[in-house]
Amino acid sequence: QVMRCKSADELEILFRAGGMADAAYRDVVSTIRAGESESAVGGRLETAMAAQGGKPMFAIVATGANGAEPHHHTDETILKEGEVLIMDFGCETGGYMSDITRTVAVGEPDPEADKVYRVVYDAHMAAREVIRPGVTAGEVDGAARRVISDAGYGEFFVHRTGHGLGMRVHEEPYIMPGSDEMIQEGDCFSIEPGIYLPGRFGVRIENIVTCTADGHRSFNAEPSAELVRVG
Repeated sequence: QVMRCKSADELEILFRAGGMADAAYRDVVSTIRAGESESAVGGRLETAMAAQGGKPMFAIVATGANGAEPHHHTDETILKEGEVLIMDFGCETGGYMSDITRTVAVGEPDPEADKVYRVVYDAHMAAREVIRPGVTAGEVDGAARRVISDAGYGEFFVHRTGHGLGMRVHEEPYIMPGSDEMIQEGDCFSIEPGIYLPGRFGVRIENIVTCTADGHRSFNAEPSAELVRVG
């Protein structure tokens, strides 16, 4: 509990860490090409975070079917034209973490990818809309889960909606089904729903937010409402 509710000073550092991740994404996204490896993209994200003054902590890059495995470890898999690419990365500054996930398409993807992306985007926004002091973590999770279930993809959302973040990448509160943990002003946590279609592709969209007196504030720039094409 001591670590959960962040002070104004802590929030300022978290906001800065989030901005470093945003800047790294902006720097790297336009450079992604079919024919390069996941690890090459991950390396550029780490370099870009370091150039912002952050200490890179992780950069998970998963293309095509690898993206359908939520815990894929970045490897030498080559990005191919038409694949969906997930990038989940973050850095540390002043003792506090950032954590962001963006999903793009390399060229023109499977037509279902646009639909799945929009469902995940809507789920992400639905979860954020219910955040305020006194709602439960389970209610926030449920808002995202309902959107995905209603679209027919419920069985493919296989993890919790989010986790607390601060001096650690994972801490309380955990935004998960059935949790009666009350969200408090100053809590900082991820909203990261996803859909994972085995053997095909995955989509995940993650921002870090903080609960405010009357809603929430995002530490990250807003994700695109449509699946971005790169390469």
